[in-house]
Amino acid sequence: MTTKVHEDDRGLAAVRRVRVARENDSRVGLQHALTESRVADAAAVRAQQRLAGAPTFGTGMLADFQMHRLLVTAMADDQRSSEQSAAASARIAEEARHRWIADRTAVRVADQLLDRRSAARAEARARREAAELDDLAATAWLRRTAEQAEQAEQAELLEDAR
Repeated sequence: MTTKVHEDDRGLAAVRRVRVARENDSRVGLQHALTESRVADAAAVRAQQRLAGAPTFGTGMLADFQMHRLLVTAMADDQRSSEQSAAASARIAEEARHRWIADRTAVRVADQLLDRRSAARAEARARREAAELDDLAATAWLRRTAEQAEQAEQAELLEDAR
């Protein structure tokens, strides 16, 4: 987009500025959502690794077995919760991506409208200039034709005078 805004495009230029600000905000939101999603994914992987690396119960007393079962259950709950958080973060990041794409498209639409208006003004200006040049050329042709007729008439009078 050009830096100088035509007077007729001030309103659309203001709309574009708002859309650019909105697009910047949604891009920052997307970056934040992607960071949060990566953090949640890493936490889910760590929880999965902890659960996979949990020691197995071999032998021991009933209290030891119950304690082991509580530990593994807590690890499984943590892993499930981490996966749910990672999935929610991924959905939020996807929605942020859609919002940013929509906002970016809105900026491009405003840019295209401004460009079309500018091109239409340039085309109208070119038509006016062409019409003006045609008028100038027609005026010059009429002058030349009149001058040639006058010269021919004078030449004829000189011929007749001889």
